[in-house]
Amino acid sequence: MRYPLFVMLLAAAMLAGPLAQAATLAPEQRFRTLGDFSGKKPGKPARDVSGLACMPAANGTQRCLLINDEGSFAQFARIAENRITPDATVPIIGADASPDTLGQPPQGICKMPGRFAELDGEAVAYAEGAFYVAGSHGCSRKRGEFRLSAFHLARIKVDAEGTAAGKVELTYRLSDMLRTAGPAGAFFGRGLMDDSGLNVEGIAVVGDTLWAGLRAPSLGNRGFFVGASLNALFAPGHAPATEAPRVFQLPAGPDRGIRDLAPLPDGRLLALLGPAQEQALPYSLLLIDPARPDAAAPLGDLPARSGGKAESLTVLTQDGKGLAVLIGYDGPKNGHFESYRLLLEPR
Repeated sequence: MRYPLFVMLLAAAMLAGPLAQAATLAPEQRFRTLGDFSGKKPGKPARDVSGLACMPAANGTQRCLLINDEGSFAQFARIAENRITPDATVPIIGADASPDTLGQPPQGICKMPGRFAELDGEAVAYAEGAFYVAGSHGCSRKRGEFRLSAFHLARIKVDAEGTAAGKVELTYRLSDMLRTAGPAGAFFGRGLMDDSGLNVEGIAVVGDTLWAGLRAPSLGNRGFFVGASLNALFAPGHAPATEAPRVFQLPAGPDRGIRDLAPLPDGRLLALLGPAQEQALPYSLLLIDPARPDAAAPLGDLPARSGGKAESLTVLTQDGKGLAVLIGYDGPKNGHFESYRLLLEPR
């Protein structure tokens, strides 16, 4: 299915207006899913896509990993042209906490204890031979329970073909970084809906830094992203992380936060912005330079999708025609993925 010609945005136009006046972007095309992604219930398609990250293309195909927020697994996929083919699932956590998980579980947070349940996977990234998957690192939405299962960061090493190689590595140490993340850290372990509790919804990896984009809190029209060292997060043993994170604020607008992150080859980041809770606010794309986060450039708003919330942002390719990105939605079956093309000025 073809859409109207893509929107190209020049840097001068991006910087000229405030976030509230961003233009609405036009999708380039809808991607077809050849088969169903696995949902929480066996035999049911996924309707809760929350993240997709891909390896660089090889022979016209990209090997990717998809996460949804209602299970304890991730799922491989392949993208070729405008087609997405679901592949094998890979378990991230089991029915109980693993004694091999690095670091120490967070303590003394959320309103009440809860059971070890789903991962509440919200974000996925790829870099240098490994996929990374992050749980929300937040209290449960309805009752504000502490569910340790949601406080994991996972690393899945893969070979050149994108096949999982070795055991999934798990760490609790992102919690140590988040609870010391400046003004946002004070909201770690609070309820998202009633107390602006900290929630991770996007991750990106650049070098040794894992960037975590926060859906909430939104403070003074600012959103937050937090940088943590991969070496510190995955260091052997069970000692907690002691290294201070890097904390940046960006102009997100009232009651909005980061719903996903994606890295660019030059070290900049793309952010998908959306409501910090369930406010009736637009979803937007924002270009971030970690060296100058206050100069973040709005790229435009996404068109509203009935019954769907934009949750997934993936960079596909960058060439002379611009930057191709893929947006996926929580709500529709199999993510209702559609592509956009953006023209970005060099760094």
